Amino acid sequence: MKKHVSLILSLVGFSFFQSEAQNAYEIKVAIKNSSDDVCYLTKYTWDKPYIVDTAKVDKAGNMSFSGKQKLEKGIYSLYSAKKGMLYFDFIINESQKLTFSTDTLNYYKNMKVTGPKENQDFLEFVTFMGSKNMERMNYEKDVKSKKIADSTKLLNERNADLFKQIKKYQSDYLAKNPNNYLATLIRLQNDPEVPEAPLAKNGRKDSLWQYNYYKNHFWDGIPLNDYGTLNTNKIFADKFKRYFEKVIVQHPDSVIAEADRFIKATEPNKDLFKFITHNLTFMTETSKIMGMDAVFVHLINKYYRTGKATWLDEKSLEKVIDRADILEPILIGKVSPELQMIDTAGVKTIQKLGMDTISSSEKLTQVYYDNQTTLQKLFVSLSKIKSKYTVLVFWDVDCGHCKKEIPIILDAYHKMKKEGIDMEVFAVYTQHEYDKWKKFIIENKLDWVNVTDGVHLNNLKKKFDIYSTPVIYILDKNKIIKVKRVGAEQVEEVIRMMEKEKKLK
Repeated sequence: MKKHVSLILSLVGFSFFQSEAQNAYEIKVAIKNSSDDVCYLTKYTWDKPYIVDTAKVDKAGNMSFSGKQKLEKGIYSLYSAKKGMLYFDFIINESQKLTFSTDTLNYYKNMKVTGPKENQDFLEFVTFMGSKNMERMNYEKDVKSKKIADSTKLLNERNADLFKQIKKYQSDYLAKNPNNYLATLIRLQNDPEVPEAPLAKNGRKDSLWQYNYYKNHFWDGIPLNDYGTLNTNKIFADKFKRYFEKVIVQHPDSVIAEADRFIKATEPNKDLFKFITHNLTFMTETSKIMGMDAVFVHLINKYYRTGKATWLDEKSLEKVIDRADILEPILIGKVSPELQMIDTAGVKTIQKLGMDTISSSEKLTQVYYDNQTTLQKLFVSLSKIKSKYTVLVFWDVDCGHCKKEIPIILDAYHKMKKEGIDMEVFAVYTQHEYDKWKKFIIENKLDWVNVTDGVHLNNLKKKFDIYSTPVIYILDKNKIIKVKRVGAEQVEEVIRMMEKEKKLK
């Protein structure tokens, strides 16, 4: 039997292999009236499922999974190959000799388990939760069929009562079994119960106390250095994502502090450390929230550049470090990299020198140094733009989005300039079809600073992470990046907000 254990993740690919163990696993299953020929033993690692083992099913519905390597602690599932459906879940922990007997009428209700008591507890837990959910659905169906006037109130009351029953069941189990694996599963599925906030010195309730309590107790009782916490059918992965994307204040400093704290808690377990570190890296590098790239850069500098990302090969490590090197100089709060550009008038000189048609870097370098004095006089520098706000926009004449967004920026530019707001637009054409560019400028009356990289001094793609257009940065008077990668319709809103903040100071 072949066990496929490769998990391909979006940022970089790497595999996690089960470690050698002396104890073998043996899981026997009998499903009366089964029509299967083959079944799979499956599990989730993080939020991705994969097949752990395969077993043939005889005519009586019997099957057996076994192997020479001990299985990782976690929730496992029996999956039908023919029907493409989940039969049931169960727990694999220290003891890995298990037997399950059931039928197709009701997999959980009619199941008999031999093996560790934890699986019997798990079976009872799942059955109880299923019965309460069925009670809720049946009651809702009954209320609606009778067309009761105040049905919403009745349903809310019934749901509240069922919730109390579930909470009592879980609380009773946790009191008797505080440290076992099922207890971890229960805690992962529940949020902390937040008490009433105490009164502050002014006699009022502290408005932040309940939030801080909720955040500080979000992971109570959950062992973050136990690999079994990871293998919980996405429960942990979903809770983790919610914590870092919804619970924590979405500010780079806050996320960095929590990321470091979380990673430290998991670091004793090397497998958990790499999953947590990798997924935090992926989440922040792909986040659509402005400023989260600062978290990505922090993680790369602290955990990857220092040799702790031992799961990556040299090429993959180099790739993520290179990405951080591109982003670090253009993080919010950094002074914008300098741009030495050529305007529309200077392009005439460039064309006379043939710099727009030179195909080799050697020839381009030679022409540049042969005419350096002339070319230096043509440069329009970003740092020399004297304005309270600078809108730095990278665009292309042939870009469909640019054709829609450039006019929006132009309208905002004229509107705010007319009101006396000290701003300028530094519009960088990213291509080299200069006649087409100048024609667009004239036809659309772009009366701001229009420039291009005519001398090929600036690697715009790397310098400002330009992989599509338009890309918009907003800088303050000191050319510090305040906002980046906003839409054209947000330019006016952002500058007006910055104006208000200045007046309040």
